[in-house]
Amino acid sequence: MRLKLPIVHIIWNDGKYNMVEFQEEMKYGRSSGVDLGPVDLVKYAESCGAKGFRANSKESFEHLLQEALTEAQNGPVLIDEPIDYKDNISLGETILPDEFY
Repeated sequence: MRLKLPIVHIIWNDGKYNMVEFQEEMKYGRSSGVDLGPVDLVKYAESCGAKGFRANSKESFEHLLQEALTEAQNGPVLIDEPIDYKDNISLGETILPDEFY
């Protein structure tokens, strides 16, 4: 923010540190320490002086991305994109080697 860099940061938000969670579940059968809870990332961005947006649908994301790219000329922009990672384990079982888990 201090440098007013034209950055658009997109956060795929499920309220967890999911890239760790699904790997823990695959390898150990459980997860630990990955639940971040309900963090309002838009308000967090705004509290730092950045612009924050929240996408509520696939359709709104395209519009918000275009707006964010324009707004980024004034400094960093964050887009909070809610996402459901329920298929990560089945995807991981398909692409990760058997010795991983």
